Amino acid sequence: MLTHSQTSSSPLEPLLAAARSEGRPVILDGGFGQLIADEYPELDQSGGMWVSGVAIRAPSAIRDAHRRYLEAGADIITTATYQASAGGYVAAGLAATEADADALLAATVALAVEARAQFIQARSEAEPRQRRPLVAVSLGSVGATLGDCSEYTGRFGQGLTTQGVYEFHLQRFAMLARCLTTAELRGQIDLLAMETIPSAEEATAIVRALDQLSRDGVELPAAWIAFTTPVANQTGLGEPIEDAVRAATSSPRVCAVGINCVPTHVVPELLANMARVSPVPVVCYPNGQTWQGSVNEWGDASTQVSPADYAKSAMEWAQNGALVVGGCCKTTPEHIRSLADAAAAIGNI
Repeated sequence: MLTHSQTSSSPLEPLLAAARSEGRPVILDGGFGQLIADEYPELDQSGGMWVSGVAIRAPSAIRDAHRRYLEAGADIITTATYQASAGGYVAAGLAATEADADALLAATVALAVEARAQFIQARSEAEPRQRRPLVAVSLGSVGATLGDCSEYTGRFGQGLTTQGVYEFHLQRFAMLARCLTTAELRGQIDLLAMETIPSAEEATAIVRALDQLSRDGVELPAAWIAFTTPVANQTGLGEPIEDAVRAATSSPRVCAVGINCVPTHVVPELLANMARVSPVPVVCYPNGQTWQGSVNEWGDASTQVSPADYAKSAMEWAQNGALVVGGCCKTTPEHIRSLADAAAAIGNI
């Protein structure tokens, strides 16, 4: 088993150390695509890559959402690139060539960097010694690019083999590496967030790809791998969750492991199962509303968790092993503000 030293060279470690000294968790941002969908209904939301289209047609909507999370108290914001891939961009008509796809990914990532710069500039006089928030590039499961919800099950169709999953991640990481060498992004990205991963099998492919790029002399930011599952003891594909943690943390390029896009009621037991075997910090950002898979839609308003209740639960997650807490679908800047306020109150006791 690897040791906690995996995080020592990543930008996450100083943030974790500072938060520990204050007796609080690190605060991650909340839901993004759903936030844009709910608050900008006039924007075209057709197609699986619609958020990437917003980055082209209305970049200020994305930049403003990032800044709202920073103003709410997030220590880490994630980019609006969860479904990004060269093939996906081309299929959606958002790019015609590899160079076009690279440019779109870079431009979308840059929106988070710009939001951070604006936030830092606005607070610099009032709070000159505040920590610099981190930016994590969000990339999802290969299933997130297929438009068939297979990121929740790990049962990828379209003839996708285990080797094919590895090659997909290898190619997408290479695409990201090219983007991060541009003048605008060089040195600006702190972490890589691999999100909504449904299986130990895909985690193994991700780790293989990261390790291969490193052997080839291509270094990406330290990554976390967050799994999704509807239950507390298995991955979405049905493997023991402990096996998924071991697969994800088998590389020194992975600085944290966690869960996202999961129902809140499974979090306590799921955290306990993961923390028991994880050599690295655990990240936790579940959904703020119940997803009804049988009808493929969100539950009614009664299933929405209020910001206050979400923050109360999140503090319990933090006390039970989650060192980084935030939100996924159907959580908002208001949820993160309540969470940050609750964390600050604990730190001031």
